[in-house]
Amino acid sequence: MELITLLNEFAGLFALLALIATIVIPIVLYKKQKKDERQAMKDELDAMNDMSRFPMDTDSRNYYIRKSLLERWSKKYYGRVERV
Repeated sequence: MELITLLNEFAGLFALLALIATIVIPIVLYKKQKKDERQAMKDELDAMNDMSRFPMDTDSRNYYIRKSLLERWSKKYYGRVERV
């Protein structure tokens, strides 16, 4: 019986903690997702920077088109990305 009384007394606190968790958890998940997206962009750019630019065939041209798009997106959404 004491346990039920104790839980009843702290019911408001539990509700408040649940409310705070429903607000904080999505924000944390959103920030982690954005961080992971930024890291994926950086990793892809680093891999692209390791490759040579010559000769420029169709595959290379598509590669550099994708690379310039990633650089523009990363600058637009995440600020400056360092080039190696």
